[in-house]
Amino acid sequence: MMFLWGTVFVLAIVAEALTAEFVAVWFLPAAVVAFVLALPAIDAAVWVQLLCFVLIGLGLVIATRPLCKRLVRKEDTKTNVDAVIGKTCLVTEEIRNLDGLGEVKLGGLCWSARAEDESRVIAVGEQVEVVAVQGVKLIVK
Repeated sequence: MMFLWGTVFVLAIVAEALTAEFVAVWFLPAAVVAFVLALPAIDAAVWVQLLCFVLIGLGLVIATRPLCKRLVRKEDTKTNVDAVIGKTCLVTEEIRNLDGLGEVKLGGLCWSARAEDESRVIAVGEQVEVVAVQGVKLIVK
């Protein structure tokens, strides 16, 4: 049984190393306790080893998983084009969807722009908000 608990311990370490989430960390101490119980000096029954492994593992999951999830909470970082959605920009060329015209300046760069409302004309100098990106055009309101 010592070999089994040693293998469980090593597999839990490998699982943790290969993932970015906590998936098996709780079973490391449980495997150590079960390993100690399997030592010839103690030689606890197999059912005692299994019971201790399960109780310690599940106890640690229940007690610490919510804390671990809070500590490792991932925040979505918008990158590339998604980062411009929700930004405010300045109209530098009148936006007229029907004529295929319109340009805005955002972060020092000029972008082709179209109004979210197809029939709306947006004048030069107005502040608009980016609501979507279609190809290389910003959709604004």
